Amino acid sequence: MALSEQKSVAIMGAGSYVAGRIAQNLKENEGYKIIALVRPTTDVEAISKIADAVEKGDLSDVSFVTEATKGCCAIINFINQLMPPCDTVLEQLENDLKPIVAGLEAALANKAKFIHTSGNFSIPTKGAGNVFTNELPAKPTGSTGKEEQWDTFEHEGGVAAVATLAEAKHRQDWAVQDFVDANPESMACVIIPAGVFGPSIGKKITFWDWAAAQFLEGTFVDFPHAFIHIDDIHKVYLAVLRDGKPGGRYAAYGESMTVRSFVARYVEACGVPMIEDGPKCSDHEAERVYVDEETRKLLGVTYSHTLESSIDDAVSNLRERNLLVVGAQ
Repeated sequence: MALSEQKSVAIMGAGSYVAGRIAQNLKENEGYKIIALVRPTTDVEAISKIADAVEKGDLSDVSFVTEATKGCCAIINFINQLMPPCDTVLEQLENDLKPIVAGLEAALANKAKFIHTSGNFSIPTKGAGNVFTNELPAKPTGSTGKEEQWDTFEHEGGVAAVATLAEAKHRQDWAVQDFVDANPESMACVIIPAGVFGPSIGKKITFWDWAAAQFLEGTFVDFPHAFIHIDDIHKVYLAVLRDGKPGGRYAAYGESMTVRSFVARYVEACGVPMIEDGPKCSDHEAERVYVDEETRKLLGVTYSHTLESSIDDAVSNLRERNLLVVGAQ
């Protein structure tokens, strides 16, 4: 296929761990042309070897994003919403919402699909039960979005440690939904990923490579979560790119387990002893599960990896590239 005949996909936050591997798969395995959008300070050494073009600029500037994504069939947003972490929900929103809005507006102007990457921290709200799907928890009636806290949103147990970030993500998801409701021509939708592990490009590691080391030091909490291999979540992005519907919410959870259970298998692969004490969520919390069956059926996606079958290779990949954090000393 000639380059001029390829479909182009723009990736916002293309320097991140997940974005790099997704971009690689989209180009090498699916034939898409990749336009990487990054902040001026982003290290682009790795993504430059994959992307057909790298556009550095202010990702919250609607004009810049619109111009950079002209001719693209889709914009996928991977901007790291952990950076920088803020003290309050409103401060986090002030930091995080502007690039999301820029992507939404640019996609609308360019008649492109917008795929926003959310986070499943925004799902398990207090009182919601023990089974979490793709449901967007309610917002207060008459909300302006300027409230310090939404009384409809509250984490409990170990997940309360990320409550500020989680509520900010929850409100970001509502910003996407409100945009779709207000703009009938918008093709925006949301993917809700679990914790992602697996190989990367360049010198990137996953958040969970770092978190496993923090857990062993007693500085990370335990809570019910879910984990998915990077190449399985690629299948979801590809399917949503092709078949995702406006306003759609697509969960990609993989396997439910506690953080402690993930770390135990991870450090085993690293050849490091698991701590006997340390953080441990309650039995009640541990009963909570993440279910993405609806997404998989709707999109026709079948996962190929489990933590048990894939973590040894993932750790070996890190060790070979001298990027292993756990047991590195």
